[in-house]
Amino acid sequence: MLSSKKSLTLALLFQAPLSFAYQYPSPQYEALETFLYEGQRGDGSNLASLVHPCRKRTGTMSSVAAEWLRFAFHDMATHNVDDGTGGLDGSLVYELERPENFGLGFNQTATDFETFPNKYVSRADIFALGAVFAVATCGGPVIPYRGGRVDVWQAGGFGTPQPHEDLDTLKEEFRKQGFSNTEMITLTACGHSLGGVRDTDFPMLVSPSTTPGVPHIIGFDSTELQYDNKVVTEYLSGTTQNVLVNTPNTTMASDLRVFTSDGNQTMQGLADSNTFMSQCQSLLERMFNTVPQGVTLTDEITLIPAKVSGAQLTIEQGQLVFKSTLRLTQPNDAKLNTNRTVTMFWCDKYGSAANCAGSTKSSSYVNVVQDDTNNSPMTWRMGIYFVHYQFVVPIQGSESISKFWFEVDEHNGTSITAYNNGGSDYPVVQDQILFVPTLSSSYFQSNGTSAPKTKVETSGEAFTKVLNFTVAVRQGSNPSRVYASVFDNAIHLFPFATNTTIDFTRNSSATSVDGYDFYTGSVEDIGLQTTLDLHLDSGSTTYTEDFQQTTFLDNTPYFKPSTVNANAHSVASSSRSSFVLSLPFVVESMLLGSLLLLVPLELL
Repeated sequence: MLSSKKSLTLALLFQAPLSFAYQYPSPQYEALETFLYEGQRGDGSNLASLVHPCRKRTGTMSSVAAEWLRFAFHDMATHNVDDGTGGLDGSLVYELERPENFGLGFNQTATDFETFPNKYVSRADIFALGAVFAVATCGGPVIPYRGGRVDVWQAGGFGTPQPHEDLDTLKEEFRKQGFSNTEMITLTACGHSLGGVRDTDFPMLVSPSTTPGVPHIIGFDSTELQYDNKVVTEYLSGTTQNVLVNTPNTTMASDLRVFTSDGNQTMQGLADSNTFMSQCQSLLERMFNTVPQGVTLTDEITLIPAKVSGAQLTIEQGQLVFKSTLRLTQPNDAKLNTNRTVTMFWCDKYGSAANCAGSTKSSSYVNVVQDDTNNSPMTWRMGIYFVHYQFVVPIQGSESISKFWFEVDEHNGTSITAYNNGGSDYPVVQDQILFVPTLSSSYFQSNGTSAPKTKVETSGEAFTKVLNFTVAVRQGSNPSRVYASVFDNAIHLFPFATNTTIDFTRNSSATSVDGYDFYTGSVEDIGLQTTLDLHLDSGSTTYTEDFQQTTFLDNTPYFKPSTVNANAHSVASSSRSSFVLSLPFVVESMLLGSLLLLVPLELL
């Protein structure tokens, strides 16, 4: 357990650069940040929990972290610096029949990842994210993460190194990937800090298991579940169990060929643990960021200290409401302050008090959710977890809402903290078209045995998910078209992405609510992450509600709206104060934080 002092220090160090990198709304950044620091997607399905805490896979007893790290390398290994093609682009799922990608671990990892991509987090982003989790959860360096990788829909080129290849071939393959001979040695050692070799994959190297149903795996070093430099030190001391070094089958001794290619000079340098961690952090980051020419990655995804999510106007139980959540950080070893009050303030959009002319409104939260401290290896390493304050407030259609912000009072003698998007508040972009999940629904429709609608071959019965959506359109908008862009990339075996457009029609049988009429539309999808971009064309203007997730429809948890204080006076609205860190502290923290990222977990 990290001490309270260290927990708070690490939390601040990770937060510091944020003041210069992010402003709400930024849906791609927010989606990537949720995956990275919460470990999960919006519906709570946790990707990180499959690998964290560092563990072996049930049944095969292989290191999940090793399989995820290897998966990312093999996807990247198709890169060719000579023509700019290949790299981490998601092509590996179409290359699993190749000799260099055989083994149960690849197929199981592909299954681990296939339900998580969405519009803003690509399949390749998930591969890189999984590798970042893998290294962090097993005690390795925390590797800076960026998103924005672009998926391809076909196999890439060849070039993944194989154990039987000679040294010149291995050098050329790494050169095409963008790595020098020294970097080839280091990257091989970094990759082989975790995991080992399985008998069923390499029977010429590993003897058969003597226990039925349990494979025989020989680790690359004696600590196959711990990310450390034992793969180096045991090699140098002559005590290694690495079968790619210590084997009578010299043809398959690829690690030996690589490690000795410069007379062990690089390996001797990696015998220092700090050097090993530093070099691995740098090279693995480069590996994860190796993408095809023309693809631009995002800025580094850093923690948002106070994050707004789930903000939407919608209709629930016949009432127009505004919903949002404020996520705050909490040190693992500090008790949550139950005296804390968190208040949301907002301005009307229309009427005499529009844009807070003379008055603001406020309300308290309706629910609090505390995350598990093991949700993500990133926050686990930082010694923090998240507390989510959920708000549901009634809104009058004639007034609507234009912007909102929050104040937190710890009631412990400290000043009230305002979270207001750096002083500009959190905008409600539009109120002309709203998604209404509670009046939407989904069901599964059988396609029999031929699966004509899924476009996926199957020997058994197949199903298509039918989604019926309801949206609310503000009266007076006079729409010429109400429609949605539908996207889904989380489809079994990734045969294609659902990427289509549906139109909505007026549901004249539904009673209007507070100045809104209802429209309905349907789509069929076989994926698990259907998202909508809602559009309303009105004259020369198109109103859009971006990235509406559809996991919770008519099963959306309901909370009764809270009471509104109609004449609130906010510190934020009067003085425009906001939560920021001073520049000297940010610069100092960034420098110190960079050093702390390299410290092995057991030293913190």
